[in-house]
Amino acid sequence: MAPLPNIFGQAKISHQLFHQNAPGLVRQFHLTREKARAIVSMCPSCQQHALPALSAGANLRGLNSCEVWQTDVTYIMSFGRQRYVHVSVDTFSGAVYASAHSGEKSSDAMKHLIQAFSFLGIPKSIKTDNGPTYTSKQFRSFLQQWGVEHKTGIPYSPTGQAIVERTHQNLKRVLSQHQALKLETPQNQLSKALFTLNFLNCTFENLNPPIVRHFRENCQLQLKAKPPVMVKDPATRETEGPHDLITWGRGYACVSTPSGFKWVPAKWVKPFILKSAKPPAEGPQVASTAWRRRKHRTLSF
Repeated sequence: MAPLPNIFGQAKISHQLFHQNAPGLVRQFHLTREKARAIVSMCPSCQQHALPALSAGANLRGLNSCEVWQTDVTYIMSFGRQRYVHVSVDTFSGAVYASAHSGEKSSDAMKHLIQAFSFLGIPKSIKTDNGPTYTSKQFRSFLQQWGVEHKTGIPYSPTGQAIVERTHQNLKRVLSQHQALKLETPQNQLSKALFTLNFLNCTFENLNPPIVRHFRENCQLQLKAKPPVMVKDPATRETEGPHDLITWGRGYACVSTPSGFKWVPAKWVKPFILKSAKPPAEGPQVASTAWRRRKHRTLSF
């Protein structure tokens, strides 16, 4: 087996495969900014398809993930019949989902959103343009069934959807950089591009990629509490704890121990119940007085 190259060499190989940006290389391989930028600058594909630094404007954004999405359709002619690419982006985390379709009708938009919901969760509201794809009665009814509020931008204003428009450019740029994927199906090409955008790319201001920000800040997915539990050690037959319960399901549980996470059968896990302190015992003088009072009451009858 060939020896593994050094960290810089591993980063170069990874970039040749995924074309992640410089901050993504810094995060993944712990390189300096200068080395990461050097790798990107030496990549002919990245230099050919580089984008100017554009601002996403002062668009309405969510304060947490799955609060506000922007959804739109872009066109990728190399996809042929499936050139209508529907794109949804979370305005807080930047996490994006895209799917290739044969049209841009309301039915295509609904198929895309169902897939996006299964990938990113269900947002509170979705912002779109005023095109016929999103203004039909069928589309409004679909969003009502899912409990999603629908917002539209100012008619004929290209800046109202600036975040998703910028996402279109990023998606097309990453697709252009992956020249080896030209023979793949449109959805396979999109899947690899989405992996780069969601899991690898980040910024120097925030080295967490979009998918980490998306699910870490999702209030619906956060564990409400980590109750303490007692765990039976199968080797010693003794009960240890209390430990924090990380997750559990039918027949299994995961607890946090000083040595790390431990997966155990659920039958070995019991709730930790703090024993309440016993009331202080009565002193001999108090007990004697109480006995004389009871005896006096009995004799008085």
